Amino acid sequence: MRSSSSLLKIAAFSAIGGLLFGYDTASISGALPYLTADLLSSESGQIRLRLLQEVVVSSAVAAAAAGAALGGIISDRLGRLSALLLADALFSVGGILMAASPSFAVLTAGRVTVGLGIGIASVTVPVYIAEASRRQHRASLVSVNVLAITGGQFLAYVVDFLCTYLPGTWRWMLGVSIIPAAVQLYSILGNHLLESPSGWLDKDGCERHSRESPWDAGDGDDRDDEHVPLQGAAMDADGRRNEGTSPELGVWGMLRTPVLAAELKLGLGLQALQQAAGINTVMYFAPTILGLAGFQSPRSAVLASIVPAAVNALGTIVGMRLIDRAGRRKLMLGSLMGVVAALLLLGAAFRLAESSSPSFTANPGHQTCPLPEPLETTCSSCIRQGCNFCEPEGADDPAACLEAHRSCPGGSAQYTSGCPSPYTSFVLMALLLYLAAFSTGVSPVPWAVNAEIYPLEVRGVAGGAAATVNWLTNALVAQTFLTLTQWLGASGAFWLYALIALAGLVWVYWTLPETSGLSLQSIQDLFASSAIPRGSSSLASSGRGVSQADEIAMVVAS
Repeated sequence: MRSSSSLLKIAAFSAIGGLLFGYDTASISGALPYLTADLLSSESGQIRLRLLQEVVVSSAVAAAAAGAALGGIISDRLGRLSALLLADALFSVGGILMAASPSFAVLTAGRVTVGLGIGIASVTVPVYIAEASRRQHRASLVSVNVLAITGGQFLAYVVDFLCTYLPGTWRWMLGVSIIPAAVQLYSILGNHLLESPSGWLDKDGCERHSRESPWDAGDGDDRDDEHVPLQGAAMDADGRRNEGTSPELGVWGMLRTPVLAAELKLGLGLQALQQAAGINTVMYFAPTILGLAGFQSPRSAVLASIVPAAVNALGTIVGMRLIDRAGRRKLMLGSLMGVVAALLLLGAAFRLAESSSPSFTANPGHQTCPLPEPLETTCSSCIRQGCNFCEPEGADDPAACLEAHRSCPGGSAQYTSGCPSPYTSFVLMALLLYLAAFSTGVSPVPWAVNAEIYPLEVRGVAGGAAATVNWLTNALVAQTFLTLTQWLGASGAFWLYALIALAGLVWVYWTLPETSGLSLQSIQDLFASSAIPRGSSSLASSGRGVSQADEIAMVVAS
């Protein structure tokens, strides 16, 4: 029997996949202003440039959706560790491609390769940790992966800032991810990580390895009560395979099974809501957002982005302590309330910043940038056209709006992504409140719930489907954020996310049951009951329904 310290070590080593997930999603945020100047500077037209920036960011996210679907299949058929090995290989190859990329096409290929690795890791790591954990610590240990993700994002901003002092700035930012991938490869190949209980059995229900299973029962720990039925379920599932009545189902087959359909809809909905609340607009575009709020240079915006990333990581630690104590349901509801309030406040902060935008005199000496509306001579209109706003040193000197390739005259402060504003601190404060609210609940709960609500027979496929929905929603948000800020302004974009989060709050209130403290088998019994009691944490009133394994077999047979 593995000790708690051994389980924590296993969770930590496996969560390196989460660290890579976080680093590779956030490092592009600081790299974007620099690679834009390096690789994309020849592109003409602000609309085309913005589209290419969105493609650089969202290509990895879209690939992660495909990787998540692939990862569920691989982890079920070849084992969790085989899936992690593939993810590490993709992280390494993608990191090399990005760091050495001579063109936009090669950079995008590297982002797609890394994205596939991110997707595989995102679905494999939470399931691996959940299967290796005691039930009273399961959500906390699964949240180690979420902490690794937010820790990776924090590390990305620190590395991004340090790399601003190096030649080839963005290449270093994107290439550093090769190091943690190598560490996890070593941990797997050096037997520091062992296959989870569901992957320990071969197709005949026998152990794959000659040495004693590390998950064997032997000390009366309550974890044994959970893993003995888990191994039994695995042998039962494999036995059906040998009889030609495999209980393995695809997503459509799950939707034909009422209990599985309820579980899947809940899991997919939670993952979609997590991303639709706008979190990765902050993680992918933090320097851009802070630039819109009034930070003058890319370096100062990258430096300021470290603070939100730190709050995100600290909030995740708080969430890890609360998720088993307060329960998944209460934590998710409370977190969503905070997210809605913070997004409304963030939108108000940007509206104040936009309303205070300084103006310039529209004449040939002070304006070389063509504006779509000549009468709108404000800094905001200048920046939206991709031009440079020049704030004079003296109060009586005129401001100017110049084409992007022209520098401001000496003594003038040059703004390229945002406008000077007295509300910059207000925006940063609202951003921190948003991250604090999000990271304590909306961040960890969807992953924890998806790692525990599905029966063994479909856990990989269902987890892969949920992660795929997460990444598809993520890609949609990433691909549209800059366009939304162009159409609605930053304030309108964040108010839209607040409306989505509010709708999600109502949905969660009516659909999410409490699973805290229940064994994996008891959770199946909860969903198998004729009705899921809202907020119920016991099975006293639910009874036991038809065996899910039998129900799955019936659907397959039909």
